[in-house]
Amino acid sequence: MDSPKILLTGATGYVGGTVLHRLMTSTAPSVQGLQVSVLVRGEERADKLVRTYGDRVSPILFRDYDETELIEQLASQHDIVINAGSGFHPASAEAMVRGLSQRQTNSSTTASSKPWMLHTSGCSNVSDRPLTGQAFPDRELHDADGTTVYDFEKAENESDWYPQRAAELAVLSHPSVTSEKQEQGVGALSIQAPCIFGEGEGLFQRAGLMVPIMMRYVVEKGHGFQLGDGTGVIDYVHVADLADLYVRCVRDVVEHDASNLPSGARGIVFPTAGRVYMRDIAQGCLDAAFAAGMLPRVDGTTDMQKVIRQVDLQEAATTTAGNVVVAEVGWAGHRATKGTVARERLGWLPTHCAAAWAQTSSTSCATSSRASGW
Repeated sequence: MDSPKILLTGATGYVGGTVLHRLMTSTAPSVQGLQVSVLVRGEERADKLVRTYGDRVSPILFRDYDETELIEQLASQHDIVINAGSGFHPASAEAMVRGLSQRQTNSSTTASSKPWMLHTSGCSNVSDRPLTGQAFPDRELHDADGTTVYDFEKAENESDWYPQRAAELAVLSHPSVTSEKQEQGVGALSIQAPCIFGEGEGLFQRAGLMVPIMMRYVVEKGHGFQLGDGTGVIDYVHVADLADLYVRCVRDVVEHDASNLPSGARGIVFPTAGRVYMRDIAQGCLDAAFAAGMLPRVDGTTDMQKVIRQVDLQEAATTTAGNVVVAEVGWAGHRATKGTVARERLGWLPTHCAAAWAQTSSTSCATSSRASGW
């Protein structure tokens, strides 16, 4: 029986690059022989991937995620699609599921009775809007009750359309996923990541977003910032632990016919290792910058003491390319999520927890120092 073929997006990114590395270096016998096709922009990147990982990786050049016809065609030629590229592009996400639905099920060429989509999303899907809408500081969603999370997101998106949430729903609610004839359909699971931290293991992008962004702001401005009343909260997971979850999902498809993977309305999984207030992220970055001697600056252009300033939405949006929605849910939102599905069904156990999180600010401090020239 031949191994299933995998199509991976985002192989040159932070999450996707780490997922690819973990797939290529896994010692699990069921994973070691897997062939992975990767969507890549640029021949130089494609060449580097092949030089590093050999013929187990097959780069496919593409322009961008608007090439939905190409993406659909490619998905139809594979058994597992891992979308670790853009979670904010509903059209391409739906094209991947459409492609998988066209694949002819053939038990002689795949270890799974149906194709699977492993989609990457983010916990801002379930965030409140405490500045422009209603705040829910005490709300916590649990992935063991996946249908409740799914129904909540559907209702939210009807009143407040959000591209990342729309992409996730496009995958999980596709007719091929929700069909009663599940043996002829597509399995689809969304890994809804919280704040991802730690150094990536891919060949290109190795830095995360949220902590480095705050650290860059702290170093450039000389102070931290707080958006909202300081109760904004988010969970976190190390990128290596997150990538291991993808590997476990692939293994479950190959080894157990995906018997442990929830799908469709039940298929939202929260990979969480800890929880932090947004204000504490700013404080941690300040502490690291002062400890490293990067602040206060000797030219007297910054505060001499550690200061976290309350800012408005427009100022916070300077860290999100002007996107005020992303700024609000990112820096002020309440996104408390409880994840037990991956632990109980797949045996996933994050190894980088509170101690690793505590070290991440100093690492980002060094990165920001190099980027800013300070």
